[in-house]
Amino acid sequence: MALTYYQILGVDSRAGFAELKRAYYRQAKRCHPDLFRNAPEKTREFQMLALAFDTLSDAEKRRRYDRSLLSDSELIHCDRTRPEEPIMDSEADDILEELIVGNHTPPESSLATLLADLRKTEIFMAYREGRDHFRHNRFENAEICFAQVVAAAPQNVVFRVCLARTLAVRKKFGAAARHYRAAIGIGKRRVPSQRLLRVRRELEEMQRKRLSIFGFFRRLFHETPTQLGPDDADLMIDELNRSLTRAARNLQLENRNEE
Repeated sequence: MALTYYQILGVDSRAGFAELKRAYYRQAKRCHPDLFRNAPEKTREFQMLALAFDTLSDAEKRRRYDRSLLSDSELIHCDRTRPEEPIMDSEADDILEELIVGNHTPPESSLATLLADLRKTEIFMAYREGRDHFRHNRFENAEICFAQVVAAAPQNVVFRVCLARTLAVRKKFGAAARHYRAAIGIGKRRVPSQRLLRVRRELEEMQRKRLSIFGFFRRLFHETPTQLGPDDADLMIDELNRSLTRAARNLQLENRNEE
């Protein structure tokens, strides 16, 4: 019977990202091809380890994998969350983009070759850690991770978009817009060109939100308050007070005259 991805990594099915990361490094030391002169059996073992980590450290891939482990009766009651829309023009493009963790990635790159490179492994881990922070609303930590991977791989569209989303959530709209536009520009230069329709929609929605917030504060601080006219009831009360005052004065004059 084939091992599950959880068994390959040696973790519980409820393991969080930090535990997955520790387990990956622990297992990689045992089967990294470089340690065994690229022995075929160790290479295959490492490839399965890389696949297990990739699947379980991505929320959407992990959800689909967990569903595949369920029986037919269990599937009836499982979570039917709608799949997340890809950032690039297709899910395959998203997967390929995650492998481009440097500016000069060879065309034969795979997840295993990526994670076999220590430098690129650190970048990939930081990216996945940022996604985990974002998913759990730890936006400040997510920004740190995504800024790190964008600095290491500025031509990666997915990294740019994730940083832009995080900046937008933190209301750093100007910086977010710059990274959204940079991602769109990079996509145009790809062969074939990437339309990035979802990224364009997100930028437009953020700009509308930004303008509505700016307009609110502009009206709040710069518009002259509306001058309200006198109320009819107030005018009647003022006239009554004046009449009573005149009547009181007339009464005092009459009393003085009688004396």
